[in-house]
Amino acid sequence: MGRIVVPIYFDYASTLCYIAWRIVRELQLELAFEPLWKGVPIQWRSPFSRPGQVLGAVEQAKIAAVVAETGVQVTPPAHWIDSLNALMASELARQAGVFDSFHNAVFHGTFDLGLDISSPIQLAKLAAQTGMDEAAFRQALENRVMEPQLRKNKLEADRFSAVGYPTFMLGEFPLIGIQSKGTMRSVLARFLAQRRGEPQG
Repeated sequence: MGRIVVPIYFDYASTLCYIAWRIVRELQLELAFEPLWKGVPIQWRSPFSRPGQVLGAVEQAKIAAVVAETGVQVTPPAHWIDSLNALMASELARQAGVFDSFHNAVFHGTFDLGLDISSPIQLAKLAAQTGMDEAAFRQALENRVMEPQLRKNKLEADRFSAVGYPTFMLGEFPLIGIQSKGTMRSVLARFLAQRRGEPQG
């Protein structure tokens, strides 16, 4: 049996999604599953998450709790990031067959390097670094050709009651949020064993 695909609804604007990305990168090799990252702009779901708005006390407290639980150190941005261009760009990267490298570059650039991922110029540089044709990429981004795919992702997420991001789809069951590496390993390992028909201890 090949690797089992685990869809994950996410947004580059979310610090919790960055933490999830860090943990998933380690666990996907260890547990031999394939994460299918499906971008959904948080700003389409919540009026409190619009680009430029200050990260509220509730959001900051939630991030601090998750950082403490997971041990993944990250400094959240002071304001919500405009991630729409980056999410459309990631779908262009998927189409070009370089999703993983582009996706990794965006998360790393956003939270580790402080890059402005709302900038088409910055995204085009990342696209070129991952092997995409820069001119074609910029034209497709300007024409928003991948926005319909993001809207499709949102409809899927809504249908599965993915009310927060990240949301891991374990079959028909949405696992919302991110927990410690040990907890995620246990939950995912149990799900994958069931899917593979392995005996449960």
